[in-house]
Amino acid sequence: MQFRLLENKGTPKWEISRWTYSPEKKRAIKETLGSFPCYYSMVSRDILDKCTTQEKAEVLEWWRVTSEAVNRERVRSQVTKLPVIFKDLETLLDVIQDNPEDLAELKNHAYALKEAVSKVVRRKSRQQKNQEAVNSVPA
Repeated sequence: MQFRLLENKGTPKWEISRWTYSPEKKRAIKETLGSFPCYYSMVSRDILDKCTTQEKAEVLEWWRVTSEAVNRERVRSQVTKLPVIFKDLETLLDVIQDNPEDLAELKNHAYALKEAVSKVVRRKSRQQKNQEAVNSVPA
């Protein structure tokens, strides 16, 4: 199996292909199974339908590892941008002191951020409890 990132001018895509031996041509030929945009949350069903059971397992494992790495990088880049965000907030607070409508809008965004952070913390806590429960089950 071969996994390639195609950096088109538009949306970047993943291309999945395999190499098979062609007796007629007496050489290996590349068979492209398909491609899908990088922002997809799962490998395209059309591609998986063309795969053997072993190839499906390989594609799904590749996708699991790749998406975890992408998510880690996304979180890392967001964390490194936080100090800049706080500097921007300081500037924003200076600007909106005279305008109550801007302050109300900022409060709405602050509540949304607080809610999003709470959801992530609850989910991580549940995952950790589930993992601890799985680890504590006697074999």
